[in-house]
Amino acid sequence: MPKLTKALIDYASPKEKNYIVWDTEIKGFGCQILKSGSKKTYVFYYWSPLTKKKGYIKIGCHGNITVDFARNAAKKLAATVASGIDPKKEKEEKVIEEKQSILFGDYFRVFMDKHVLVSYKDMGKKNIGYTNLYILPYFAQKKLDDISSRDIRDFLDSLSHITTTANRCFALLSVAFKKAEDWEYLPPKSNPCTGVKKYKENRKQRFLSDGELKRLEDSLMQQLKEQPASYCTVNALFLALYTGCRIGEILNLKWENVHLEDQYIHLPDTKTGEGARPLNQKAIELLSSMNRKEGNPYVFYGKVPGQPIGEIKRAWKSILKRADIKDFRIHDLRHSFASFALKKGVPLVHVSKLLGHRNIATTMRYAHLELEQLKESTNIVNQVFA
Repeated sequence: MPKLTKALIDYASPKEKNYIVWDTEIKGFGCQILKSGSKKTYVFYYWSPLTKKKGYIKIGCHGNITVDFARNAAKKLAATVASGIDPKKEKEEKVIEEKQSILFGDYFRVFMDKHVLVSYKDMGKKNIGYTNLYILPYFAQKKLDDISSRDIRDFLDSLSHITTTANRCFALLSVAFKKAEDWEYLPPKSNPCTGVKKYKENRKQRFLSDGELKRLEDSLMQQLKEQPASYCTVNALFLALYTGCRIGEILNLKWENVHLEDQYIHLPDTKTGEGARPLNQKAIELLSSMNRKEGNPYVFYGKVPGQPIGEIKRAWKSILKRADIKDFRIHDLRHSFASFALKKGVPLVHVSKLLGHRNIATTMRYAHLELEQLKESTNIVNQVFA
């Protein structure tokens, strides 16, 4: 077989199987011809001086690089092997080294696009807010592998006046550095957030009282009378109240995923993955009465053709003010659903499934409500011994 030349590679035609045209000057250097004829690739095969196993490296595609360029690259690779170094291993280490020298700001944008905006869609806007207002201004120009636990503590100290925000930022940073390890931007067990303590929070669980529930329902109906344009917003809030679903799950609900005859809705993309939620009679009646918008697949359609409602917070504030309900978020409708279910004697494990929690540990925040119900139950048993 003669020395590889441009003419020889151009002349090489596809066969029934992939094959390699070898060079006579440099051992292991050749050009692979695919059976499809779509690509001719310069390669270098060698025996690793470290593992004693055969390996190969793709040098480049014929046409994108010249034969002479590929030959010079093969010579350098051969010299590397002769010196006792595995070139593929060296290349991998160089890639890792380049990754680890990346600026935090550049890495964090990769993290947001690749993980946060994919896995935490409902929290996307909030996470972008934390990122742009607090995280990037503090860390963006630091090298990723230079950030220490001391830096993380100093960052939290700078947000000591807004502890809840500090904890949200810390949670985001902790996941970011964990993913940096997984994606080989950082070596294993190097997460600078490890061992750093976040601020203590007094988590206040807000539930509707029976009186507040009545006032909220009245206010929702009044909103519908006074603001007919709030039709989808009001009904979306009612469905959140009746099902315990996250508001993002409600707003993104499509008619194709509503199964009234079988009494459930299918949620193809939620915070905890794909799932289904059963519908009680109130939810079924609401969905059965909903007007459909021609050409719009969403149950709660917005002003933009083919899109769901874009914003409901303004109407929500108006509804709460009319109902004289203070310190209550839309997400608290979900807490209230759990509260009402437990008060009616629904087991905690069933509440967990109704809420779509991945495991019951998440639902344990409501355990005290179940305990109150059990206290009432044990007093009923007490009557036997009276």
